[in-house]
Amino acid sequence: MEKAKKFFRSFAEDGAICRLFFIMIGSFILMAALAGHKFLTAKNFMSMMTQFPELGILAIAVSLAMILGGINLSVVGIANLSGIFCCYTIIALIPSIGTWPAILLGILVALLTGIVCGALNGFLIAYVGIPAMLATLGSQEIFMGLGVAVTEGAAVFGTPEDFTFLGGKGPFGIPAPIIVFVIVVVIFYFLLQKRKYGLELYLVGTNPTAARFSGISNAKTIVMTHVFGGLLSSVAGIIIASRANSAKASYGSSYVLQCLLIAILGGVDPAGGAGKVTGVIMACLTLQFLSSGFNMMRVDSYFKTFIWGAVLVGAMILNYYGDLFSEKRKKKKAAAERAKAAN
Repeated sequence: MEKAKKFFRSFAEDGAICRLFFIMIGSFILMAALAGHKFLTAKNFMSMMTQFPELGILAIAVSLAMILGGINLSVVGIANLSGIFCCYTIIALIPSIGTWPAILLGILVALLTGIVCGALNGFLIAYVGIPAMLATLGSQEIFMGLGVAVTEGAAVFGTPEDFTFLGGKGPFGIPAPIIVFVIVVVIFYFLLQKRKYGLELYLVGTNPTAARFSGISNAKTIVMTHVFGGLLSSVAGIIIASRANSAKASYGSSYVLQCLLIAILGGVDPAGGAGKVTGVIMACLTLQFLSSGFNMMRVDSYFKTFIWGAVLVGAMILNYYGDLFSEKRKKKKAAAERAKAAN
C-alpha cells in the first residue's frame, strides 16, 4: 500500500507525465465521442494492439538516443534491413533444417543485424566524432540502400505461414505484438530506472563533461545506447515482417516522424537528460487513439500528416510552458519555506 501511494505521489509531482496522462485520456474520449460506434469495439482494440507495438518499440529506440542528447534517424532502415535478412535466412534454410529451426535462426540473424547496425552508429558518433543527426541520417541511407540492393527494390516473399506468429494472434487470442511490446517496456523501464546504465545515460545526456569527470565512459555509454537502439529496431523489423509475411526496404517510411512525435510528446527532452518509458507509452497510445479514430472517420492522409505536425509543435509548446510554470511554483514554495524558517 505504501509503495502504491509513493508511486501515485511521484506521478502527480511529474508535471510532464501528468499532463500527458490527461492528453491521452482526452484523446480517447474525443475519438470515442466522434466515432464511438466503431471506436469502442473489441475488434478495434485488438486491431490497435496489433498496430502500435512496432511503432512503440521504434519510439523507445529513438527516445534512448534523445535522452543521450542526440537523435537516431536510422531506426526504420535498421528495422527493414533486419526484416529482409530474417526472411532471406528463413527461406534459404527451410529445405535443409525445417520450418521452426529456420524461423528461429532467421530471428537470430535479424537481431544480430540490429546489433551490428547500432554498433556502427555508436562508433561513428563516439569515436569518429560525427554528430548524431548526420551519422544516423547517413547510416539510414546506407541501410536502406543495402536493403534495396539486396532485394533489387522488390518485396521478399516466400516465408512460411508459421512465421506470422509474431505479427498475429498469440496465446489466449492476445495479439503477439503487444506481448513483445510489454516485455520490451518492462526490460527498458528497469534498465533506465533501476540499473547503473540508466544513471549513466541520464548523466551523459545532462552534462557529458561532468559525466566524464565522474568516471563514466561517455563513449561506452553512447555505443551501448545505439546498440540497444539497433536491437529494438530489429525487434520492430521482425514484427513488421511477421505481420506482413514479407519484407521490403521501404516499409514504415513515415515512422521516423511519428517516433520523434511520440518521444517529444512523451516528455523526452531533445536536449538530453530527461525522459521516461512510461511517457513514451502514453504518447504512443495517444497517437494510436487519434490515428484509429481518424481512419474510422475517413480523414485524408495528408490532413493527418498536418495534424501530427501540429500535435508535435503543440506538445513542445505545452511542455515548455508547463515546465516554466512548475519551475516558478517550485521557486515560490522554496521562498515560502525559507521565509517560514527565518521566522
